[in-house]
Amino acid sequence: MNTKYEPAWYPSPIDLPEASSGPVQIRHRIIPAGKQTPVVGMRQAFLRGIRPGDALLSHPLLVHELVHEEHGIWMTDLPEELNQIAELLFTVKPAGSVLVGGLGLGVLSTEVAWRIEVSDVTVIELDKHIIKLCANGADFDVVEADITDYLRTTSERFDFYLLDTWQGTSEGTWWSEVMPLRRLIRQRWGKRPVVHCWAEDIMQGQIFQALTTKPPHWYTAHLPVPMYEKEARSFLRNVGWPSWERKYGKAVDKASQEQE
Repeated sequence: MNTKYEPAWYPSPIDLPEASSGPVQIRHRIIPAGKQTPVVGMRQAFLRGIRPGDALLSHPLLVHELVHEEHGIWMTDLPEELNQIAELLFTVKPAGSVLVGGLGLGVLSTEVAWRIEVSDVTVIELDKHIIKLCANGADFDVVEADITDYLRTTSERFDFYLLDTWQGTSEGTWWSEVMPLRRLIRQRWGKRPVVHCWAEDIMQGQIFQALTTKPPHWYTAHLPVPMYEKEARSFLRNVGWPSWERKYGKAVDKASQEQE
């Protein structure tokens, strides 16, 4: 039995027309046959410690792009993103009741909803224009809400939380957006739910270096840095658990409050 994910080519599960609503637009782009396109890009490979890889197109490839007039390209269904989603499904194996944070083009939500092990999918999306463009005929429920507000107030408990409500993959994104959501879920529902955050391994690769080798940044100003590698891995792995909150919670909160 294969227990290690191997990068591969995956077809897109969506077929959305070009359209626009407010500041949001779905665009089509064609990559011609004979071109190479990344399946594992160089930056991802470097930050994750894996091999890069390209695919040579035997046929023209239609790519969907979700574009915001202020923020630029928010998401695509390029092979690299489809491969990351396939790896997520292979590794996490969502089942039962699933919350997806962020609709995007609906690629992840569609793939999750098609899994026989999944009973229901609820997508939390703040932008009404994205919902209008990308949720028509969907096999999942969509709630128009801010993900943090929803998690703070809902009485619904999910088996899996698959979060992707951010655009960047920097250290700052993890500290300001990813980690607070992890803490909130653990504080409300404990250790049992499975929480997966898109591109978190890329962010944590950077943070691990910062925790173990760099002088304190404001993110880590009140943490015991530099950390030994074992402690840094524990810090990143156990965000929001009671033992983590006792050891690091106040220090993280203090650093955040100083930046407000």
